[in-house]
Amino acid sequence: MSRKLQIFLIIIFVIILFWLIRQVKNRKLDLRYTLSWLLLVIALLVLSIFPSLLIIIANVMGIYTPINMIFFCGFVFSLFVIYTLTVAISKMSEEIKRMAQKIALLEKRISESEEELG
Repeated sequence: MSRKLQIFLIIIFVIILFWLIRQVKNRKLDLRYTLSWLLLVIALLVLSIFPSLLIIIANVMGIYTPINMIFFCGFVFSLFVIYTLTVAISKMSEEIKRMAQKIALLEKRISESEEELG
């Protein structure tokens, strides 16, 4: 990796890191969903600072080229994000179902109260 590219990547990842932290601080992103992105940016920052580390990790894992290692890690990260979002959607779906049931019960009570008064 050329020195210019390395410096450019480091600057980009530091900017993204501060942007993510700012989004969490301003409550635009929830911390539990941002943690995976923060870990990814930190890992990419470390690999940008120490590019030979990627070659070492790829060799240890038996992956012949570092670019294949990057694609593999991207695939695994994508699966992790998809799983995390699926869990979040499932929880929200249950919560929406409970809230709809509570609203239906409250509407029924209101209509019964109105019938008794009217």
